[in-house]
Amino acid sequence: MLQVRQATKRSRALSGVRNSMKAWRLRSPPALFTMSGCIGPGHGLSMVEIEQNGAMTTATAFDRNPQLVVPRRFKRNAPQVLAMAPSADTGLWLLQYMAERIGIPDLAGLDILDFGCGSRFAEAITTHDIPLRSYVGIDVYKEMIEFLTQNVNDDRLSFHHVNARNPKYNKSGDPLMPETILPIGDKRFDVICMFSVITHQLPHDAQAIFAILRRHVKESGFLFFSASLGEGDFGYREHDAEKPTELSVYSKDLLNELLEREKWRVVSIEPESPRDLPILDSILCVPA
Repeated sequence: MLQVRQATKRSRALSGVRNSMKAWRLRSPPALFTMSGCIGPGHGLSMVEIEQNGAMTTATAFDRNPQLVVPRRFKRNAPQVLAMAPSADTGLWLLQYMAERIGIPDLAGLDILDFGCGSRFAEAITTHDIPLRSYVGIDVYKEMIEFLTQNVNDDRLSFHHVNARNPKYNKSGDPLMPETILPIGDKRFDVICMFSVITHQLPHDAQAIFAILRRHVKESGFLFFSASLGEGDFGYREHDAEKPTELSVYSKDLLNELLEREKWRVVSIEPESPRDLPILDSILCVPA
């Protein structure tokens, strides 16, 4: 595990290593850091150099779960996001940003529920050995969930398939209802997150999701998610009417109304791409 102390609000940054004899450099958002190093044969320990504000230091990196290589077909992030950096790195940056928005240095000791998980955060957590107590990922993509269940070698992580209907990703699924039961029992979580989920939901489906997730948050917990917000009182619109939920755009008033109906209170909203991070508008909520 690589641990870097910084003179910023971030108290910890983690990075894994790659199976290569070549020197490599990880390009991070401007607010973070860059690294270069030489990786020994196989997977394991290596020395890396860390550059920040012109100063160089060295640290030891360890790849906890080197065998997790996610096939391209299981990666549903936008092409420009996939081209930005390895998924494990963009996942790391987004989890760091989420912790910062909540007001904590990291996710150590927390139970995380990721609704619409994709594969990026599984890569980030295992590659960078991100500290947390547990991570539960839920997604409509059955084959991807099966792949992660079979290939993630980390007892903290578990994955579940939910056959929820969605015009973009799962047209033949079951309609989401506020009463829909998730395959996780009555477990409650410190943090529930959704990245690029509400961005592909019709309003009645978004409200159902907010109702479902409300049952699984601790009263001291948080909901953090991304959305596409527009100006004005239009309520809801499709970015492209010919492609339903390709990008679902909400007014702030409608989104807040849906959240309030399901007993969520908005704490903060931040505009898209903070510090060039790959995220649309982001909303932090707590139980009302």
